[in-house]
Amino acid sequence: MEIATFMKISTTHKEFSDRLNDQTALEYPEHFLGPNWKDVLNFWIYLDTLSVEDFRLIINRFWDVCADARVSARDKAFKAAEATIGNDYTNMALSAAAAADGPAGSSYATLDLIGSHKLESLKFLPLFLTK
Repeated sequence: MEIATFMKISTTHKEFSDRLNDQTALEYPEHFLGPNWKDVLNFWIYLDTLSVEDFRLIINRFWDVCADARVSARDKAFKAAEATIGNDYTNMALSAAAAADGPAGSSYATLDLIGSHKLESLKFLPLFLTK
């Protein structure tokens, strides 16, 4: 007997699958997003729940961070994600999160999560944690 599983597919997850041109990314995200895939998918679902006002608040927090600190944190997050899932999947996750109408920093928070086990601390995800 086969048991069907139903998973909510976020806008970003769908965009990620479309950019990969691979529908198995919807069924087996762990093959594409690494060991922290559940955290990534939960974050992407969370993005779909944010209001315009939430977006404004997060965008303001993002731009309040010093530019040098943002660049440094972005580079660390990218390298950690790349070491976890490779360059191609990292770039696809980055662009999918940006294209899915997430607020500024959502793509970098995605990289934070993908490579979280390799980072000392997460710099972008905390921007999303309090409304």
